[in-house]
Amino acid sequence: MKTATKIWLWVALVLCVCTTGLNLSEGRWLSVAIAVVSILGLCALLFAQRKAGYLVMCVCAVGSLIVGVTQNMAQLGLGMALVMSLIGSALVPGITGLFIKSQWNELK
Repeated sequence: MKTATKIWLWVALVLCVCTTGLNLSEGRWLSVAIAVVSILGLCALLFAQRKAGYLVMCVCAVGSLIVGVTQNMAQLGLGMALVMSLIGSALVPGITGLFIKSQWNELK
């Protein structure tokens, strides 16, 4: 795995842990559970270089999107809740996908 990819994965790991801590402090238990599974996937990708880790992250991103929209729809409206949740859910897996795209066949 390339050095730039490893650096991004470490940054992503720190961001995800911080976000999970924020969700935990606000009592968003379902979001915390999804984030913990996503962090495990991120760790599988970073430390074991497993494709499955990225796939777990993507599945968790979909779950996070759905939970984010349903939890924020009443306060923000459907459109804004969808946009905000999409940004929050897709950012790390999207950037990670760009980093690992050229290295996909090297992963286990």
